[in-house]
Amino acid sequence: MKLLKGFLAIALISIIAVSCTEAKKGAEKDIKDAVETVSDAADKAVDATKDAADATKEAAEKAVEATSEVIDSLK
Repeated sequence: MKLLKGFLAIALISIIAVSCTEAKKGAEKDIKDAVETVSDAADKAVDATKDAADATKEAAEKAVEATSEVIDSLK
């Protein structure tokens, strides 16, 4: 009976160890996916910021041109 309890304890510990190893692998994959998602989102945010900066620059240049034309027409 004591021997049977010992085998049962070893089997239970083995099952727990295997289960923890699989959970760790799953967590590592989830972390890699999360990092990739955040990286993609950051790249999109950078692109959007660059686009917004370009649009602002173009609008400012048009405003300067329009102002120059108004000033020239007043002379």
